[in-house]
Amino acid sequence: MKNRMDSMIHKAKVTFNNANAKMKEKIFAFTGTSSASVKEIADFIKNHPDIKVIKKDFLGLQFSFYEMELDGMYYYLEMKNSSILQVDVQALNERIIAYRSYRDKYSLHTPVKFTQLEK
Repeated sequence: MKNRMDSMIHKAKVTFNNANAKMKEKIFAFTGTSSASVKEIADFIKNHPDIKVIKKDFLGLQFSFYEMELDGMYYYLEMKNSSILQVDVQALNERIIAYRSYRDKYSLHTPVKFTQLEK
């Protein structure tokens, strides 16, 4: 009985988080506010010329760790092969982006405000 209740609660949370992410996406699209998806931010970090990269193989899997400090902002990206595991962007001890692939809250394509990516 407890497992069934836990399963229902988990499904409700996932549904709420997905709806919340879609709502944010629509609001950003409607207002025209500058935003970027987690994937776009990861690509920005990965392709920046000032990035420091450490690559390691664990049990036959390749992990890449990207770090950079630019204009008072700290960027961190962690990947397993080509999959994005973690993205962090921080400014003066304030987290701007904290993406973890194992959480249900955000998807790779959820737009988030991120003014540093503007061209």
